[in-house]
Amino acid sequence: MIVLQILKIIGIILLVVLLILLALILIILFVPIHYRADGSYKDTDNEYQISAKVNWILHIIRVNFKKDNSSTDILAKVLFFKVYPRPEKASGTLGERKAPEASRISKIKYQISSLYVKIKRIIYMINDERDKAAVLELLLRVKKLLWHIRPRKLDINLRLGLDDPSSTGEAAGLIYSFYPVYTHHLHLDPDFDNKVIESDLDLKGHIQLIFVVIAAARIYFNKDIRRLYRQIQRLRE
Repeated sequence: MIVLQILKIIGIILLVVLLILLALILIILFVPIHYRADGSYKDTDNEYQISAKVNWILHIIRVNFKKDNSSTDILAKVLFFKVYPRPEKASGTLGERKAPEASRISKIKYQISSLYVKIKRIIYMINDERDKAAVLELLLRVKKLLWHIRPRKLDINLRLGLDDPSSTGEAAGLIYSFYPVYTHHLHLDPDFDNKVIESDLDLKGHIQLIFVVIAAARIYFNKDIRRLYRQIQRLRE
């Protein structure tokens, strides 16, 4: 009886641990990572500033990024603990030695020969049907992933003035010709009296890791893509 009770307790503990692990996996995969960014640019003073925020799991994990003409700041925290930036360690560099002239010529000849072989391989890859199929599949997966991580909100305000009113009008007409694509996102203010480019943007969206995992798995287990990757690796050798 005592042995059965012990086994029962162990089983309950294991079940609780498995449920906790399952809950953590579901949280990681399905709780979205929220991001938001805004920025501005003025060509009159050549000034710009960008700020971005990322948070995950009820702000337990968060990253703040700021950049302007003079500085770049990144701060990453988990709960109340700062994980980045960390104290920098001193590092030294060793002086480089120049290779003898004969060795340099030999190296150049080798590089030319290697480049010729790589060009032949690239031509073969371009004409290979499996490689074409791999590229198309890869582009499809990347396209779907980009569609998922796209900003759900995007507002761009642009004040534009060029050298003369006619150039400003032509530029505005070109931008308006694509207007159906970004009707709700871009607000254009043509300035026919001044030469100026000023803009600001505000965007936000979210990412669910389950979609990233699915895309990565489909890419990894695709035989044609893996074959193409191995060929590219050989080109880099």
